Amino acid sequence: MINMSIVGVKFVYKWRIDYTEPVYKWRGYLMTTRYKNTFREKLLQKIQGMQKEVLIWSDFKKFGSSRQISRALKDLIDDGQLVRIGRGIYAKATSSKYIDEPIITIGFEKSCIEALKRFNVEWELSQLIKDYNAGKSKQVPAQMEVRLKTRFRRKLTYGNRQFRFEGNINAK
Repeated sequence: MINMSIVGVKFVYKWRIDYTEPVYKWRGYLMTTRYKNTFREKLLQKIQGMQKEVLIWSDFKKFGSSRQISRALKDLIDDGQLVRIGRGIYAKATSSKYIDEPIITIGFEKSCIEALKRFNVEWELSQLIKDYNAGKSKQVPAQMEVRLKTRFRRKLTYGNRQFRFEGNINAK
């Protein structure tokens, strides 16, 4: 393996990778170490310190310029620290030991409900869920579905899952 030390960074060429250490991409090179005082690392520390599990774009405005934030969020999504569930809506994620994809820490439905609360959207459970909870129906609803009382025009998706609104109506 050919190693080059430049400012404390160990470069590893693509044809021979030592898998004992984590490998990161930086400008086309694969690196085994990451700088600790970058904007991305500072933003990650602030995100981990937040109590909220769902983060919206306005949470990040005070940390830097929109360009810096966009790049850092893209890196965090690529590393599996965050998951994008909608336009300007991100959820904290952890790595799964069963599949090679990040998973949302609190679950997709809970994160969507929290996102609706963060945007002050009034909602209620769908009629199918209400009937099942009241004992009027024995058919178990297959998916979480809500009825919106106020306008919300965004889509909430994660992978191939989409959060459903009753009657596919995003607003009343």
